[in-house]
Amino acid sequence: MKLLKKISKEISDFYLYFRLFLEDRLAGRSLTLVQDRLGAIRKRDILLVSCLRNERFRMPAFVDYYRKLGVSHFLFVDNDSTDGFMDWAGTQEDVTVWHTAASYRDAKFGMLWLNDILRRHCRGHWCVVVDPDEFLVYPYMETRSLAALTQFLDEEKRPCMHTLMLDAYGKGPLEESLLAEGQDPFEVCPYFDKDGYLQVPSWGHSTWIRGGPRLRVHFAENPDEAPALNKVPLIKWRFHYHYNMSMHDARPFYLNRAHRIGNVSTSGVLFHFKMVSSLIAKAEEESQRKEHYADGREYDRYLAAEQVSFYEPGISCRYERPGQLVALGLMSPGQWF
Repeated sequence: MKLLKKISKEISDFYLYFRLFLEDRLAGRSLTLVQDRLGAIRKRDILLVSCLRNERFRMPAFVDYYRKLGVSHFLFVDNDSTDGFMDWAGTQEDVTVWHTAASYRDAKFGMLWLNDILRRHCRGHWCVVVDPDEFLVYPYMETRSLAALTQFLDEEKRPCMHTLMLDAYGKGPLEESLLAEGQDPFEVCPYFDKDGYLQVPSWGHSTWIRGGPRLRVHFAENPDEAPALNKVPLIKWRFHYHYNMSMHDARPFYLNRAHRIGNVSTSGVLFHFKMVSSLIAKAEEESQRKEHYADGREYDRYLAAEQVSFYEPGISCRYERPGQLVALGLMSPGQWF
């Protein structure tokens, strides 16, 4: 009986992974490789994979930050940008770009495109999978590279690392948080909420987290509609892996378990620099395009609020260093000493 159950599960898993593979591959057929630097990727390189639209102004600071951490190559999906992104990308020797004008929503908010690229070009590599406004922070990063972190995760036999996404913001109204091209977003938005995060167990071994300034300001009356803050942005990709809808939810389900049973695993923080003045124009565009989750409901909230300020004395905290986040209980070194 146990053998029959095992065989049945293996058959069921095979059909699930095959269906997900076909879903990713079909979406990937809409991608056109427009800048091919894949030949520069070496066996042990740490890669960064991201989907974007009209984010050129973020690129210089973004790639500089991750290069310093140890990312060797960037693989971007450009969803029909009109801001000259390709002019910038053409000057970068460690950047490969695919272009598509297909629906971001139909590709499960870009994740099917990224899954296809990860499966075809990133197997066996540790990958940072983030949006252009997300900056990874982890314990000891002042003195330890991403290579040191991923070596430890390999030794721990951990296939990924979980993070809490922290929405960062400035002290004044949103329109005063001006992020210029190449500017360090930590300078423009140095504050985050030091507490007020709600976590509940969810299906697939996951822990769903909500909270932070967006819940306080935009979703206080409907907290269940607030954006999820749990993410799996660092992962050693294997052929059968799959992100479902976002980096909040991965397959197989064991990838969603943030900590091993009986101990606390190493975790990080993903600083999210969405709350800058350009969000107003982006919200206007996305409210019309209806290409984001729930037809852009989150962007409708941003447009409805006037003179928004996220800073709140007693809750807002200025970011200083990674050890500060460990002391606040927002990330953990686990067994990494």
